[in-house]
Amino acid sequence: MHQPKRVAIVTGASRGLGEVIARVLADRGYELVIGARNAAPLEDAAQSLREGGVTVVAVAGDVTDASVRARLVSAAETLGGLDVLVNNASELGDIGPLMDFDVTRFGRVFPVNAGAPIALIQRALPLLAGRRGLIVNITSDAAHGAYAGWGPYGASKAALELLTRTLAVELRDGGVSAVIVDPGDMRTRMHQQAFPNEDISDRPLPEVTAPFWSWLFDQDPAGISGERFAAQSEDARWLERV
Repeated sequence: MHQPKRVAIVTGASRGLGEVIARVLADRGYELVIGARNAAPLEDAAQSLREGGVTVVAVAGDVTDASVRARLVSAAETLGGLDVLVNNASELGDIGPLMDFDVTRFGRVFPVNAGAPIALIQRALPLLAGRRGLIVNITSDAAHGAYAGWGPYGASKAALELLTRTLAVELRDGGVSAVIVDPGDMRTRMHQQAFPNEDISDRPLPEVTAPFWSWLFDQDPAGISGERFAAQSEDARWLERV
C-alpha cells in the first residue's frame, strides 16, 4: 500500500534554529513548506534543503499576515497534507526596563510570538487532524525566568506556553498533539540582537539541538502531547542517539 509523503511547515526557517529543524525534517524524508519574512535568505535555505532530494516550497512574508498563513497551509495541502507544524518565527522586541518600555510595542511582540502561531494552527487544523499531526511551539526560558529587560518577550512566550498546553487538552479528542520546546541559549542572530555589544561566541550553534529534533520526530505525537522539552538538557531519551 502506498504511504503518503510526510509534510511539515516550519516558520522562521531561513536561518538559525528554524533552518536546523527544517534540515532534520528533510533528512527524515519530509516534504517541506518553509516560511520567513525575507525572500532572499529563505530561498537560499530552500535551495540548500532541496539538495537532499526533498520538495521544498518557500513562502516569504510576515506570519502575522493572514494571506501568508493561507499560502503556507495551501502549499502543504498541495503537497498532500500536514504531519508537523513548527511555529518557530519570533519577535524579540525591545530589550530594556519595563518602566522604559513603549507599550505600543506589545502590538508587535504578542501577535508574532503568540497570536500568529494560534492563527496558523487554526488554519492548518483540518490538515493536521487528517494526519493525526504534531504542533511544535518554540518557547524560551525567558517564559519562566524574570530576566531584567526581557519582560515583554518573556511574557509573550509565557502566553504561548499556556496556549499550547490548552491546545493539547482541547485537540486531544481530534487526534492532534501539541508540545512546547525551549531550544536553550544558542549563537543566533536574534540572541546577538539581545546582546548587541557582547561576544556570544561561547554559545553553541543551533545544530546542538539536532539530536533532540531527530528524537522528537520519531515519537508518537499522542504519547508526548502537552509536554515541555528543553532541547539542550542532558536527557538520555535523545542523547543516547548521538
